[in-house]
Amino acid sequence: MTSSATLPAPETAYARKTRARILATAEKRFKHYGFAKTTIVDIADDCAMSHANVYRFFRNKTEIVDAIAVGWLAKIERVCADVAERPLPAAQRLIEFVVELHRWKRREHLRGSRTHELLTLASFNGRPFVSAHRHVLAAILVDIIEDGNRRGEFGAADPPALARIIQDATMKFCDPRLVEQYHDEPLEDQARALMHVIVDGLTAARASTQAERRLGT
Repeated sequence: MTSSATLPAPETAYARKTRARILATAEKRFKHYGFAKTTIVDIADDCAMSHANVYRFFRNKTEIVDAIAVGWLAKIERVCADVAERPLPAAQRLIEFVVELHRWKRREHLRGSRTHELLTLASFNGRPFVSAHRHVLAAILVDIIEDGNRRGEFGAADPPALARIIQDATMKFCDPRLVEQYHDEPLEDQARALMHVIVDGLTAARASTQAERRLGT
């Protein structure tokens, strides 16, 4: 049994408030000056505190970026979860999931936002929370696909595998690095067209299965 003496002390309200203040201040500076031109001392000065106090909460600038990125990714997850809950056919929600995800990433790029820069940095460096975010989005896709199965729209035998395939196939539209690389192309139109092909394949497979069952009876 673990001794209570070894458990970490709960974060105080003051500590949570200070941590949030550092993150909000750092986000403003990152958005204005970028990651490379911002230092811990700059963030501390903007917070009217010593840089030593910032180091009490974050070991380095990268940890601050990670904490900010986690917040942004949570916003994306909420957008995608909202799409999954719309009162629409599963086929339409599957298409809109990818389109809305792309729109969020592209909107940040078009704004010239440093948000996009930091998300690109986080993705490029393979942070664990980026993988966790991908798993969350995959779970939302699985929910939509399974709902489509229940409604008789799809006949997907392995929803988790299909969710991974969709994520891999649409990476060009959802990975911030690729959204930036191909920003001159009509990415939203491409994303929508690709998802229509995938959905058409799912519905055709379902119709074929139903026809085979009728012939077999």
